[in-house]
Amino acid sequence: MENNQLTTLPAEIGQLSQLQTLLLNNNQLTTLLAELRQLAHLQMLYLNDNRLTNVPAELGQLTERLDLNLKENPLQSIPDEIKQRFRQ
Repeated sequence: MENNQLTTLPAEIGQLSQLQTLLLNNNQLTTLLAELRQLAHLQMLYLNDNRLTNVPAELGQLTERLDLNLKENPLQSIPDEIKQRFRQ
């Protein structure tokens, strides 16, 4: 789903319970859905080069080891749950 000028994700994405990799680089996403926390097997989430200004704290609830990439986004704040879980 990279390089598609996506501005939003469908809420149904949370139903992809076995999804392990989600590459959303180089889109125009401004927000992320809390439904992403339902992706219990997600191991790789790449969101670099979007328009994200914040990250939902719910991402910190994912149980799998997650490779999270948020580079090149105009992030204004990162919840403490995310800072504690994901360190550079």
